[in-house]
Amino acid sequence: MVNDRKMGPMLTWFLLGTEIYTAFTFLGLAGFAYAKGGGVFYNVATNDVGYALGFFILPAISLIGRRYNHVTQSDFIAGRYQSEGLGIVVAFATAIILIAYIDLNIVGLGSILTVLTDHRLNVMSADIIGFAVLAVAVFFGGIRGNAWQSMIKDILMFGAIAALFFVVPYRFFHGFGDMFHRMMTEIPNRITMPGPTGKLGLGWFVTTLLLTGFGQWMWPQWFNVAYSARGGRTLKLQAVFMPLYQLVKVAVITIGFAAVLIFATHKVPGNDVVILLAKQIFPVWFLAFFALAAVLSAIVPAGPIIMMSCTLLARNVYAKLVPDVAPRSVFRLSRGLVFVVTFAALVLAIVAKALIVVILLVAYDFIAQLLPAVVIGGLMWKGATKAGTIAGLATGWGLTIVLLLSGHGQVWHMNSGFVALAANIVVFVLVSLVTKKVPAEHLDPFMAAAKPRRAGTVIIPAIAE
Repeated sequence: MVNDRKMGPMLTWFLLGTEIYTAFTFLGLAGFAYAKGGGVFYNVATNDVGYALGFFILPAISLIGRRYNHVTQSDFIAGRYQSEGLGIVVAFATAIILIAYIDLNIVGLGSILTVLTDHRLNVMSADIIGFAVLAVAVFFGGIRGNAWQSMIKDILMFGAIAALFFVVPYRFFHGFGDMFHRMMTEIPNRITMPGPTGKLGLGWFVTTLLLTGFGQWMWPQWFNVAYSARGGRTLKLQAVFMPLYQLVKVAVITIGFAAVLIFATHKVPGNDVVILLAKQIFPVWFLAFFALAAVLSAIVPAGPIIMMSCTLLARNVYAKLVPDVAPRSVFRLSRGLVFVVTFAALVLAIVAKALIVVILLVAYDFIAQLLPAVVIGGLMWKGATKAGTIAGLATGWGLTIVLLLSGHGQVWHMNSGFVALAANIVVFVLVSLVTKKVPAEHLDPFMAAAKPRRAGTVIIPAIAE
């Protein structure tokens, strides 16, 4: 599809929705609402910020991609800064960061299996089975994932969530009015910030929203929608209509808050909340439908994510380091890496057990560090340099690692990833000001390619030095 660059508005909207709304949406948001409280609303707002940003930057990236035949985010960065080496570094780093996204799908599958077997399967065994299911499904089917798989997954997911959303208030309460009244009177500290932990306050909310919203299109699998879509109008239309998917998140978060009242007498793992409720409410035949929806919400989106990681390692790392390698060998390597990459995600799931949303937040701390290189330097500022990009990324990733390993998830009540991003931007700008610029004969055509041919519809003009 990338090579054709002909995906229309409906297909772009549908397939992008399938990749963005995954096991994280189905299971993770309810678990985060149940365990951490009102801070979960950051995630409803973050995609809307991301879609607004995408409205402006994706058409520009698409035009550049067509001009220079870019296929991946790594191609874009290598072309902008005229550095194959920088492209290789970014490809390798993003492929590794994507492992965290695969991890959350394994954790989701493991939670489903653990609950459905009444915990006869321990967490590690369930995760191992989840790894095997995911790796085999992607190896044999996910490589050629199609719109029909996505459609089935979304219909089942929407149906399952809708059923739970409408049944819970009448199964455990006396309707929606009574459920919301009890939330406001019995658990007001849960449905508002800073939540039961006392840590997810306004400072954390705003900085997390900015970090994840502006970082959304830094994920290489979503960045690539700019290369597969038919053109700028298609990309703008998906940005306008993608927020419709947010209704699913509101329903899932409501279920998570309701679970606080339902499981008041005994605490359950947050990742298990949705499946536990389904198990209590629905007959066996419908529970099977519900479980299938949950499993597909992990497997179907995982295909493009796993293959993106494998493709980056094979095409943008190995093939660049070994220029004479045959295309067939690159394809075989990318396919063979499916089990390696997915196994790495399994190891992460076992070693660093966490709420699904927490896994994603940590991954955003790292992936969002690409924002200065892609948006500021890639589309807006001609003065950005390769040295500035390298220094900024090193600062952002390094500071993120230090803060996370030292237990500082927040700094001055702000998301630590946002603090690292701010430091990244400062270093990126300062180093760029004193280091060698990309020659104008290479840079000017690159920046000019971001402007549409029709007059009066400028997307993002490049800012002069």
